[in-house]
Amino acid sequence: MGAVGDIINSKPIESLTIFFSEIVGKPLVDGAGILYGDAVKAKRISNTLKLEEKYKLVKSDESKPTALSFGYKLLEKASLEDDENLLEKWANLLGNATDKNYEGSIRKIFIDTLESLEPIDVKIFDDINKFCLSQHSKYETMVTLNGSDYEKKESLNVLLSLGLITYGVTITEGIKIGGHSPTTFHGLQNFKVTEMGQSFYKSVSK
Repeated sequence: MGAVGDIINSKPIESLTIFFSEIVGKPLVDGAGILYGDAVKAKRISNTLKLEEKYKLVKSDESKPTALSFGYKLLEKASLEDDENLLEKWANLLGNATDKNYEGSIRKIFIDTLESLEPIDVKIFDDINKFCLSQHSKYETMVTLNGSDYEKKESLNVLLSLGLITYGVTITEGIKIGGHSPTTFHGLQNFKVTEMGQSFYKSVSK
């Protein structure tokens, strides 16, 4: 038996197989003796092919290559994504990054930001931005969290930690205390989308 076979049939690998199965729902080695890493590679290829299909739907007629550091990092991160809606966001980010006529900021940190978001976070952030853009005051709008949904609150904290939203603060005009107008801090009960959040939303939208 070759070296690979010896490793596959060893006690440590047997233990790792059980461990991997507990963590990701798949064994380190399948019934045909294929290492888990090979399965991951196959899945990454599958996800990248899906990304390519979605990218073709949104790519500009006037496209340009991205910087190698940006494009490679994006493809690497996106290849691990299974969720269809998040893959759409990755395709949109890639489409905007390669669009010669895109007007807006696209930064490498947006790749890390998108990778950090769960599907529920993306949905909530989409809803927040759509609400703001539907208002006359656009992003000057203070957004209010309705209800006490724990999942929504958790998502807001994620968005806050990534710099996409910020705590709401109201300034009371016409009154001066020590030469300054008094302010009211609203926490996340009332909040705003940051400039970074606006740029990120635009970059992953079409």
